[in-house]
Amino acid sequence: MPVSNPDGVAPLMAIALAATEPGEPPPRVIALVPRPSGGDRSESAEREGPAPPTPALIAAIEYGRANGAAIETEPLWSDNPAADIISAAESARVAWVLLGYHQSALGGDTMGGVVREVFASARALPINLGVFIHGTNRPVDRVFAAVDAGADGRAVLELAIRIARRDRRKLRALLVPGKIARNEAGLVDLIRDARARLGRLFPADVLTKRSLNQLFSQTPGQLLIVGRSLADELGLRLDEVPARDRCVIVLQGAHTKWPTS
Repeated sequence: MPVSNPDGVAPLMAIALAATEPGEPPPRVIALVPRPSGGDRSESAEREGPAPPTPALIAAIEYGRANGAAIETEPLWSDNPAADIISAAESARVAWVLLGYHQSALGGDTMGGVVREVFASARALPINLGVFIHGTNRPVDRVFAAVDAGADGRAVLELAIRIARRDRRKLRALLVPGKIARNEAGLVDLIRDARARLGRLFPADVLTKRSLNQLFSQTPGQLLIVGRSLADELGLRLDEVPARDRCVIVLQGAHTKWPTS
C-alpha cells in the first residue's frame, strides 16, 4: 500500500486493515521518497543510505499505533513511482495493492501518470489493484459492491466480503448483468458462494440502467466498490469524488494467482 498524502492515510488504512483476514500478514505500507537530484540507484544507493520516513508514512505508523493494529512500513528511494510500486508488489508477492488517489509527492497528476501506469503493469500480474477515492473519514457501516461476472467483479465481491466480515458491516451487492446470457448464471453462482463464505445472507439488487447516475442512486452508502471495466464504461473518473460523505474504490481484478512454492 503506497502512501504519499498524510491527509489520505486514515481512510486508506481503515480499509486495508478491515480487509486483512486473521492469519494473513499485516498490511505493508510503503512510502516512495524522491531520489536526490542526479542520483542513480545503482551507483548512489550506498552513499544515500536508507530512505527517510515521509510524513505520510509517519501518519500510517501513528494510525496503526492508535488503533492497536500491526502494520509493516518501509520508505523506499524512487525515481520511477509506477515501476517501483509494481516491483515492491512483485517482490512481496502480494495479492492486493491499494492506492490512494491524490496528487503524488513525486509530482504530476497521478491519474494521467502513476495510477494509469500501475494499472497497465498490474494487468498481467496476479495482483488485485484498487484505487481508493476518498471523500470522507466517517466510519463505514455499509458496503455496496457493484458485481459483474468478470475478474473485476470477482475481486470486488472478495474485497467487499473481507470488509463486511470485520465488525459485521452490512453488505449489499448490486449485480451488473453482462450482454451474454450465460454471464447472469455466473453472477448467481458468485452471490451464492459469497453468502456461504460470509456466513450470512445479504441482499442483492440488479443495476437497472447502465449509467453513472443510476449506479450512485442504487448505492447510497459510505463505501462503494466498483470494477474498473464498469467504471470506465460508465465514465467514472478516478479524480472525481462523487460526494463528500462517501468513498469509492475502483478495482481491477487479477486473472491469475501467484504460483505456490
